[in-house]
Amino acid sequence: MATLVVIGFDGSPDAEQAIDMAARVLSADSALIVTAWHLPIAAVEAPIPPVGVPTAPPLEDEHELERRAIETADAGVRRARAAGLEAEPALQPAAGPSDIAKVLFDSAEQHDAELVVVGRRGMSRIKSILLGSVSEAAVRDGRRPVLVVPSAQG
Repeated sequence: MATLVVIGFDGSPDAEQAIDMAARVLSADSALIVTAWHLPIAAVEAPIPPVGVPTAPPLEDEHELERRAIETADAGVRRARAAGLEAEPALQPAAGPSDIAKVLFDSAEQHDAELVVVGRRGMSRIKSILLGSVSEAAVRDGRRPVLVVPSAQG
């Protein structure tokens, strides 16, 4: 039976290292490379924002974000295939670290993946608290086993 893993991929060196580690260490046959692209905060807020709150970006900007997400996912698939995994891309809009972690686990459940793999950027605890961390959200809220690959720099 083929073993599938879900790998979160944002194009960063840490995400590339997560792909490499998954291919080298795990006995997976295939990977779903999930790129959860960020919607601007205003795009996921109330339909009528209060005065002074930024409005959603023009539709062209959202299309540009999606286009770049597709390019990122394709780069992740190429890297996974070069590392010996059968790989397919998956894209999903998301609004922050917890939402991205949810997307990863929803994808894992939908495709019956054995494991979710994410890279860790090596942010300080304070920076992680302020900016959020997908790897921390994945470990905290995970519904499947999670492999967090540490940053090559940290």
